Amino acid sequence: MKQKELKVDILIVGGSLGGCAAAIAATSLGKKVVMTEETDWIGGQLTSQAVLPDEHRWIESFGCTRLYRRFRNLVRDYYKRYYPLNPTAVANPHLNPGQGNVSRLCHEPKVALAVLYQMMAYAETRGDLQIHLDRKPISVETKADQIEAVTFIQTVNGETETVAADFVLDATEIGDLLSLGRVEYASGAESQAETGEPHAVPGESQPDNVQGLTWCLAMGYNPEGSHVIDELEGYQKWRDYVPDLLSSLAGKDVKLDLQRPDHLNSQNANALSTRGEPK
Repeated sequence: MKQKELKVDILIVGGSLGGCAAAIAATSLGKKVVMTEETDWIGGQLTSQAVLPDEHRWIESFGCTRLYRRFRNLVRDYYKRYYPLNPTAVANPHLNPGQGNVSRLCHEPKVALAVLYQMMAYAETRGDLQIHLDRKPISVETKADQIEAVTFIQTVNGETETVAADFVLDATEIGDLLSLGRVEYASGAESQAETGEPHAVPGESQPDNVQGLTWCLAMGYNPEGSHVIDELEGYQKWRDYVPDLLSSLAGKDVKLDLQRPDHLNSQNANALSTRGEPK
C-alpha cells in the first residue's frame, strides 16, 4: 500500500455543493486547495444525489448570492449552447429546462456536474485547486483542538494519501470528520436555554429531533410485462407508516398519489380538477 503526502493551505473533505462553493471561494483568494470526494462525482445534492435546487419563490429577482447566480446562469447557458432548443426557449432568461414545479431551475445532474467543473477550471489550470476523487477519509491527525491532516484511502486501488493543511473543512454529507477526530458536536434541536434563540425549542434540548434522510431515485414506466417482485419483509409496516410530524405533508410515507396541501389554493384547485395534478 503506497503512501502519498501533500501540504496545502486548505483541505476540503467532501466534494458536496458546499465543498465546491468553498473551493471556488478559497481559490479566488489565492489559496492552495485540495478538495476530496468519496465518490467519482462532485456536486452532492445537485449531481449524484439527484436533488433539484431548492430555493425560495423569488430566487430570480433577489435573495441569491453572486456565485449561485453565476451557477444558475451557466446551467441555462449550457442548455442553450448544447441542446436543440426552440427560439422561444433560447430567448427565455428564466429558462427552466425540466419545466418542473419543485424548482425554477430543474436540470439534469450531469449538467450541474459539467457546470461545476467549468466554474473551477481556471483554478485547476493554474494549480491552485486539486480535486481528488474516490477518496474516503480513514483517520485524522490533531493538535489540541485542531485537525492538521487527514489520511484517505483510494477506493479504486487501496492506496493511502495524507493531506496536511492549515485549515481543514468538513464538507461531507454527514460530518465524517466529527467521529474520526472525536470532535464535540451538538445534534438535533437545541433549547432556548442554551442558545437564547426565539425559535429554538423550549425546555430540554432534543438531540434526536433531526431531519430525515431523503433517498431519490429515477423511475420509468414500462408497459411490457409485469415487474412486480415478491413482497419484502417489513413492506406492509412501512407502506402504512405515518410519521409523527407537524408538517402539512404529514401522512403515509409511501403514497404515490399524494398532492401537496400547500398547492390546494383556489387557482391550483381548478388545475387539479381538470388535470389531476398541480400546475
